[in-house]
Amino acid sequence: MNRRLALAVLGVFALGCQNAAPAGDEEGSAAAGTTDGSSGGEPATGTTGDASDWRYTYWRDTKAILDKHCATCHRPGDVAPFSLATAEEAQMFAGVLAPAILDGTMPPWPPAAECNRYDHDRSLPAADREVLLTWIDDGAPLGDPADAPPSGPEAPSIAWDLDLPLPEPYLATQSPDDYRCFVLDWPEDQLKYVVGFDVVPDVRPIVHHAIAFLIPPGSVTTYKNLDAADEGPGYTCFGSPGGGGFSQQWLGAWAPGTQPSLDERRGIPVQPGSAIVLQMHYHPMDTGGPADRTRLRLKLADSVEVPLHVIPFTNPEWLGGSMQIPAGEPRVVHDFEVDLTSFIGDFFPQAGVQNGEPFVMHEVSLHMHTRGRRASLELDRQGAEDECALYIPNWDFSWQGGYRLKAPMTVKPGDRLRLTCEWDNSAANQPIVDGVQLDPVDIFWGEGTGDEMCLAVLTVSPVQ
Repeated sequence: MNRRLALAVLGVFALGCQNAAPAGDEEGSAAAGTTDGSSGGEPATGTTGDASDWRYTYWRDTKAILDKHCATCHRPGDVAPFSLATAEEAQMFAGVLAPAILDGTMPPWPPAAECNRYDHDRSLPAADREVLLTWIDDGAPLGDPADAPPSGPEAPSIAWDLDLPLPEPYLATQSPDDYRCFVLDWPEDQLKYVVGFDVVPDVRPIVHHAIAFLIPPGSVTTYKNLDAADEGPGYTCFGSPGGGGFSQQWLGAWAPGTQPSLDERRGIPVQPGSAIVLQMHYHPMDTGGPADRTRLRLKLADSVEVPLHVIPFTNPEWLGGSMQIPAGEPRVVHDFEVDLTSFIGDFFPQAGVQNGEPFVMHEVSLHMHTRGRRASLELDRQGAEDECALYIPNWDFSWQGGYRLKAPMTVKPGDRLRLTCEWDNSAANQPIVDGVQLDPVDIFWGEGTGDEMCLAVLTVSPVQ
């Protein structure tokens, strides 16, 4: 067994011992405080060996990395299962971190690095990854607190124009996953542009992610009826806010670790009489409360340099039943490609792009359900090399989101957008209900938990 794996196993064992220590057991509590067996007083400065042998220490090298990439979620009262906010916690749980760092599952950042570059990238850079793993190999020494890095600059304060809470508190009714949609009235009576977006979770330990959908005025009644037909605050939803069709568009998405966004040059127009459906994914261990009242915060502008519009991209024939995913098949692939410039003006007039004109993609996202395995959106350039807009090599329904391109991509007439999705519908990949794993069945396009989708969401604008 190599040392990294051994440390991971020991870390898990230490975590289990800490959780098992009975309240009031001072000896057990003290032993759980550090991995070197120290029992209080000054923090331990290491585990074994001479300090000169330490290649990296917590205070000098890894604190800044953990604070930036891990402690935004791994902190008291947040969604992560343990805290990394202090030196003692970082040393205690160092071994638990190793497997997630090695397989790239933490910090969660689904896009493949080789595809493209995005704003607000939460992934762990290769150099930081190696520092953490080497530090864990060396026994997670703390070092000298005097080596602590200076505090970073505070995030700029945003003067939010709208602060929209859920209409009333919601108590999660399903464990471990509860998907609930809430209709928020749009209060403005003039055209406004959304240039800043943030979600403020109320009961942070159970809020897994949130997606805000913009509902145009002509479709608001549909979603109000869904809300009225379901008892309690909001209504049950999954994958999308329901309602059928593509009348809704993404306004923004939030997951733990996501920072508030602001771009005063570019914004999404919202007409008077619109609504927002905020889809919440709750992840409670039990349904005993407390009730949640998460808030959506928005920064508005009367005008912008670049009006943005969000449009769906998929194969219309899939909605009619051609996207079959046969029962028992471990690898099913469907793809679709088309020159979107040839009909964008007909299907998406709100985007302000005429047929045959180029347009710009600023942000992209991909959407499947629980049996998805990987998905990609590529641009097949006419007379040039293909370009990758977004590739999710290991699809996880719980960590979907939108990704703003660092360099927006211009789609020209003759270029073809290619959407590819892959699913696993084998017997081993079926959901478990009441302790029993379901048998596989043929799956088609749909909005239910047992259905699937293959959808790209594009935030676009005319060429300026």
